[in-house]
Amino acid sequence: MPSILDQADQEIDAHKDLAGLILLMPEDQWADFLNLVGGSGGDTVEYRGVMFRKAPVTAIVPEEGF
Repeated sequence: MPSILDQADQEIDAHKDLAGLILLMPEDQWADFLNLVGGSGGDTVEYRGVMFRKAPVTAIVPEEGF
C-alpha cells in the first residue's frame, strides 16, 4: 500500500491545473501527513503548491461543495 505522501503526490499529479486546488486529507492520516511534509499543525498545510485540508473523508479527494 502506498504511503500517504505517495497518495498525495499521485492526486496532485492527476490534476493539470493546480491553481486554487484544495485537496481534502482524511483526519485519521492527517498527523502522519503533517510529519512527512513538515507541517506545524492546524487544519491546513501547503504541499507542492497545493493546499491540503484535514477533513472527515475516507480518501484524498478534491474539495467540492464542502
